Amino acid sequence: MPQNQPKPRIKPTLPVYRVADQLSIQLPGKCLELADPDGAVEQFAGLLDGTRTVTEVHRDLRAAGRDISAAEVASAVAEFDRAGLLEDGAARTGLDDHDLERWKRNLGFLENYSDLTTSKYELQRKLRDFRVVLLGLGGVGSHMLYDLVGLGVRDIRVVDFDTVELSNLNRQILYRESDLGRAKIDVAAERILAYDPLVKLDTRATYIGCPDEAFAVVEGRELVLSAVDMPKMQVVNWINQACVRAGATLITGGVDSRRIAYYTMIPGVTGCVECWKADVAENDRFSADLAAKKTEWADATREPRFPEDMSAFGALVTLYTAHVLAEVVRLATGIAPPLSQGRLLEVFFDDGMPRESERWSRRPDCPVCAHPRAPRAAA
Repeated sequence: MPQNQPKPRIKPTLPVYRVADQLSIQLPGKCLELADPDGAVEQFAGLLDGTRTVTEVHRDLRAAGRDISAAEVASAVAEFDRAGLLEDGAARTGLDDHDLERWKRNLGFLENYSDLTTSKYELQRKLRDFRVVLLGLGGVGSHMLYDLVGLGVRDIRVVDFDTVELSNLNRQILYRESDLGRAKIDVAAERILAYDPLVKLDTRATYIGCPDEAFAVVEGRELVLSAVDMPKMQVVNWINQACVRAGATLITGGVDSRRIAYYTMIPGVTGCVECWKADVAENDRFSADLAAKKTEWADATREPRFPEDMSAFGALVTLYTAHVLAEVVRLATGIAPPLSQGRLLEVFFDDGMPRESERWSRRPDCPVCAHPRAPRAAA
């Protein structure tokens, strides 16, 4: 008999109970109710414990006196699998005992997206091996670094040049008052390696001042999480060019006084930031002119921030991190495409409702992503 036959198991996180002549299986947000007047479904479900192949489930049902064919058993198993009830009890974990225990609750979540062909352990390993670079260790960046490690991501490059200030401490969770004046990247490394000593943490104490410097820190990474905003109107263009050139997915956005906003750019799949700007120039002259005025102001005053950047509320920082880290899980595991792929999503503090703000497509004449390996600098 082939050794790689799955051994179906009803997922341990799904309660199964009998109510009168029905068998109920509780899924997240709903309950599957199966008519079972003679107990046949309950008996079948009881054999789906991860110790038997489908052939062996059929054998044991027949031995118990059930008149059922092998094809009927296989069909019932397939129906349970399509309903999201099953995982493979024979799946190899590929994780040691330490990581199985450390990520036990993650695995309980990932179980929702497992089936007879994809295991929760495989999804966790994908997170573990995902190559991420995090640009910036401020409010958003410090939260994301901590939560990335909680997710089990263990290959992380971090880039920052700033020092800890007292005004950071309302939202930047890795730092303490005793850290004032220290380099954020040093403090963050200490905290994270104490949190999980097995993280491969590549720290770069550097300032991004041009596209080539951006490329140097994103090269070789699968995902770029950008939480930098200086120089205000230029850095997003440089990082966009670098990500397209490196073939790395970019998730970025930010927090302002009353909302969060974020988007995902995937080279070769979505339009890039330059495509977005071209769409705005064609369809929204006011916004395009406003962006141009802001660029002129930033260049003339050399101010690193705009007035609207002076608000940074911890609850919104946490909300932003939650939305973006959910996108990271979707990207790393492949369980779903990112919700913000090729569009700007925003959530206002006032009502808490996510909404699409803007959407754009790839442009065949884009000076950056039409020729991704040798992008021309945007004007």
